[in-house]
Amino acid sequence: MIKLKIANTFFAGVLLSTSIGFPAFAQDQENSPSSLPVSQIDQFVSISDLVKSTTSNSVTFTDGSTLVQYDNYYIATDSNGKDELKITKVDDNKVKYENLQTGEVNYAIKEVEPIQENLSSSPQLLADGFVYKGAEKNSTEILYATASAVAGVLASFIGGPVGGKILGVLVSVGGYYLSLDAPRAYWITKTYTKEDIQSDYYATLTIRKDHHYYKYHDYTGFIDTASTIQICQPYGCGPVEEY
Repeated sequence: MIKLKIANTFFAGVLLSTSIGFPAFAQDQENSPSSLPVSQIDQFVSISDLVKSTTSNSVTFTDGSTLVQYDNYYIATDSNGKDELKITKVDDNKVKYENLQTGEVNYAIKEVEPIQENLSSSPQLLADGFVYKGAEKNSTEILYATASAVAGVLASFIGGPVGGKILGVLVSVGGYYLSLDAPRAYWITKTYTKEDIQSDYYATLTIRKDHHYYKYHDYTGFIDTASTIQICQPYGCGPVEEY
């Protein structure tokens, strides 16, 4: 049967490239007592107090550091404006950061663990036509001196910049991790997709990922959620942008 052949082939290729496909349906994990927002379980640090100011492509943290987003990399500057890190995504599991003053190059590595058991899915997204495709655990070392460096590395891992704008929730999450002197960041990524087949030869696929950040290695102590959207069409996929 020729009908929908091209559209279905397109969807299959995109889903294969994103390495998703785990079954899941349960109660929403973010509503459990062990994962309440930080504002409810930690009264000593307010996420909103960690960001001093923002522009369309930059954020300044209360520690004095600044993160600036360019087309395909970030520049994280310390409070004195002298020590600059160029942060570039290498692939899904590796981010390069280069000290522009010394030339020293290092890499942040993301560890990934697929989640086989069922997790909760968003009732609202399901009602909007999305299909829950599964989840995975992620973690990475975040031993950096400034909130801007932490935020730049975390933003790179979830897709930015590469044309997309990712300077929302993650800037606060980066500042929060730094305020804890946390050695690692932990997050669970849940993936949803929605197909829109407009003809036998043209279709779009919307990929939404919700990245839920936690304080602890056992993925408890919920901090906040950063969501990203990517639109794919037969001729390619657009940038990953924070939703």
